[in-house]
Amino acid sequence: MHMLRATIFTIVFSLISSIVSQGWTQVVAGGGTSGPQVDKMQQFSGFFDFYWDDQTGQIWLRLERFDSPFLYVNSLATGLGSNPVGLDRGQLGGERVVRFHRVANRVFLIHENLKYRATSAQEPERRAVRDSFAESVIWAGEIRKTSAGDVVDMTSLLLRDAHDCIGALKAAGQGTYRLETGRSFVHLPRTKSFPKNTEFEASLTFVSSSPGKLSNRVAADGGNVTLRQHHSFVELPDQNYSPRRFDPRAGGIFITYADYAAPIDGPLERRFITRHRLKKRDSNAARSVAVEPIIYYVDPGVPEPIRSALVEGAKWWSEAFDEAGFIDAFQVRILPDDADPMDVRYNVIQWVHRATRGWSYGGSVIDPRTGEIIKGHVSLGSLRVRQDRLLIEGLRSALHGATGRQSCCAGASPVASYLASFAPDQSSVELALARIRQLSAHEVGHTLGFSHNFAASTYGDRASVMDYPAPRTRIENGKLDLSDAYGVGVGIWDKFTVKYAYSEFPAAAEQSRLQELVDAAIRAKMLYISDADARPAGAAHPLANLWDNGEEPIASLRHEMAVRRIAIDGFDASAIAAGEPLAELEKTFVPVYLHHRYQVDAAAKIVGGVEYSYAVNGDGQVAVSPVSVARQRAALRELVSTLRPSELLIPHRVVALIPPKVYLSPSDRERFSSQTSPIFDPGSAMKNAATMTLANLLQPQRASRLASMQDGKWGLGKVIEEISSAAFAAPTEDSDRVRRAMRVVQTTAAEQLMRLVSSNDASSDARAIARNGLAAFAVSASIARRGLPKDSVDAAHLTQLVAEINRFTNRPHKPAREPSSVESPPGSPIGH
Repeated sequence: MHMLRATIFTIVFSLISSIVSQGWTQVVAGGGTSGPQVDKMQQFSGFFDFYWDDQTGQIWLRLERFDSPFLYVNSLATGLGSNPVGLDRGQLGGERVVRFHRVANRVFLIHENLKYRATSAQEPERRAVRDSFAESVIWAGEIRKTSAGDVVDMTSLLLRDAHDCIGALKAAGQGTYRLETGRSFVHLPRTKSFPKNTEFEASLTFVSSSPGKLSNRVAADGGNVTLRQHHSFVELPDQNYSPRRFDPRAGGIFITYADYAAPIDGPLERRFITRHRLKKRDSNAARSVAVEPIIYYVDPGVPEPIRSALVEGAKWWSEAFDEAGFIDAFQVRILPDDADPMDVRYNVIQWVHRATRGWSYGGSVIDPRTGEIIKGHVSLGSLRVRQDRLLIEGLRSALHGATGRQSCCAGASPVASYLASFAPDQSSVELALARIRQLSAHEVGHTLGFSHNFAASTYGDRASVMDYPAPRTRIENGKLDLSDAYGVGVGIWDKFTVKYAYSEFPAAAEQSRLQELVDAAIRAKMLYISDADARPAGAAHPLANLWDNGEEPIASLRHEMAVRRIAIDGFDASAIAAGEPLAELEKTFVPVYLHHRYQVDAAAKIVGGVEYSYAVNGDGQVAVSPVSVARQRAALRELVSTLRPSELLIPHRVVALIPPKVYLSPSDRERFSSQTSPIFDPGSAMKNAATMTLANLLQPQRASRLASMQDGKWGLGKVIEEISSAAFAAPTEDSDRVRRAMRVVQTTAAEQLMRLVSSNDASSDARAIARNGLAAFAVSASIARRGLPKDSVDAAHLTQLVAEINRFTNRPHKPAREPSSVESPPGSPIGH
């Protein structure tokens, strides 16, 4: 028995010694605990080395340097497929300068705060700023010791919602989701390491017990949404890049930070444009090849002929770089099969599919320290090209030529052999491809560092691809001509922006040479007005418009109304393909009926409008100049004319063509809403058109500017008088249809006036003038009611209108009635 005990003790002691010798929780010199057997795992070598444990699904990162900054970028590799939610394939997240910091056997990933800096040679000054503003620890892990060196299990860094998909889903009204880590894993096929970047990807599952309808519509199971998020660790660029100062007149995207080392008499804020690094091989030559050209790669998942169109459009920029002194410095290729579009080494034009049409985007991965663009990433929505084709289909019957069909842009496309296979009545495909070329150039422009210029459509011949182009529609012998619908190539503004951003100058002469470029642009009257001064409903600059054409918004509105009349008069079943349900005609009729919507926006900016520029002190530009009263009056007359019954009415034959949508068809935002559902409702269509004009004219900021002009001869009161006169004008013909159109205008005008009176965004003067106008409107309605048969629709309508105005006047803090259920189909981003 004694011998047996001794034997058992010896065996147990040997087992314990063996376990301890294998490193079971053994603390080792230098900190850290013994780790996994990485020599038995798959190794990936590169910027960061890491190991893949296929038994546990873990990623072990080898740590060889600490407190050495690098760039960390997260992105979304796969999308939800819903434009309103906005979680798209290829969507870039934020870039951060981070570093791994070690404390004992722990490692911390620290996000450096570069929003506040001191560009000083003195370390105490730099440290004072660093210590004054918080940095962020975004992850922590435990260091393990292995035969290959120190490693850390970074799986938890990857299996987190770095892209904030949960926040995006909640903001879009899709419910509250949580990340289910038990159903999330590292996606090894797109986890790689290269000499200057290391790429990781993880498949994450988000769970909700009550998902929203959009999630349910597009996901396989809305309660269990699985998306892949990508993580890039990137070597920061060297110090040989020279930042270029931002000029508000030059159309560049910029980075900004507060420099606490700035002189007392200088600005605290520093701004530098974003741009790719581009250097001449021969810096002394006027023209030279580049040391390293800028190369963009088109997603091979794009089908032909769209792929070729994207390549062509992107290549337009090569002309601008050539004029800036670079030979073959901008190139476009097809992405190699073995390349990952999320890899930061590739500038990519990626094809994104969604359930509904939506915006395309041009984003960039930028070095936050300098503004240098490391990667350009374009995301193009695949349904855009179909919507642009739909836009043209609506105009089909009114096109110039015996067959009502035409080809466009002859000689502009190398996909002509493909297009030749289409019948003549399918020329809308070529027009859509012409538009997709322009879109490709536009979004690539953003990734080159250029912002929108929404004034460029008013000078030159299509002065910039960075504007939003409406199809240029001419009228020839009473027919529409689309032979010049979309432009080809970059414009004079684009060439200027490339020269400003990328031209190479001797360091001592750079500022003076840049100033020369800007001065030349000012002399050429190349106006630059971007998003903040064009997109808001109350924008003031009359030349800053989206989807417009022409130098003069008033004349352009008159022209587009003529185009619209011809298109409506010629609209018939040929707007859809043979064999398609006739209900689809409504989707092609919508952009025809609302063809004038963006030119209405443009003309409305003249009323209460102010012209201005992004002037700087000493450049000689006029800073602010109100639009003349004569021009404002002319714009108002043209806008009010869009409210005439002859412009609002839809021909009987068109209404008779459109049946209800096919049984069990999904809801479709491309159609008009209907108060006569399921039957097509021409009244709702008329309400849409009337609202476009009246909501523009009575927009709170515009009304406030008009109120400040009030002098008895012009101002908000005169605008309201013109609206009232149009609403109660004697009908041109006595028919039920005409009177119905007038009732729509009267109701819409009263609603918009009531909204203005109760708007917190309008000045007190504007609200007071609008209240007086509303009272006068009620008087006009009462007068118009006199003499009408008491049982007529018109009498009932006017009685109701006066009652609603009186109810609102007595209780203005409450709406007169529930907001109208009529909602306009979206216009942007299809081009018109």
